[in-house]
Amino acid sequence: MKKLIYKLKKRLMRTCGNDINYSIMKKMLKENPNIIVIDVRTRDEYMYNHLQGAINIPLQDIEEKIGRFVKNQTDLIIVYCEYGGRSCKAMNKLQKLGYVNVYNLEGGMESI
Repeated sequence: MKKLIYKLKKRLMRTCGNDINYSIMKKMLKENPNIIVIDVRTRDEYMYNHLQGAINIPLQDIEEKIGRFVKNQTDLIIVYCEYGGRSCKAMNKLQKLGYVNVYNLEGGMESI
């Protein structure tokens, strides 16, 4: 049973290219407080628990609402979700929209 749970968690914790781990993210935020951190989980998930200072833009709204929060496509953005799957999709959507400095928190909230 433990092996099955491990395999499921590993499958849910996705990586997608521009991944950073939590310790690197903390260092980046310390060096540059202007980094925009976006939680792409649902509003309920965000309200239950989120990273301090994170903006909530659910994945399904990211393309429509990103312009309200990020005016410059070269701004540094870190996206996260629960395990990394939704934030990986969000990162890809943002890159297709022209955002060039987007990073995914590897493993999401589960990795913290």
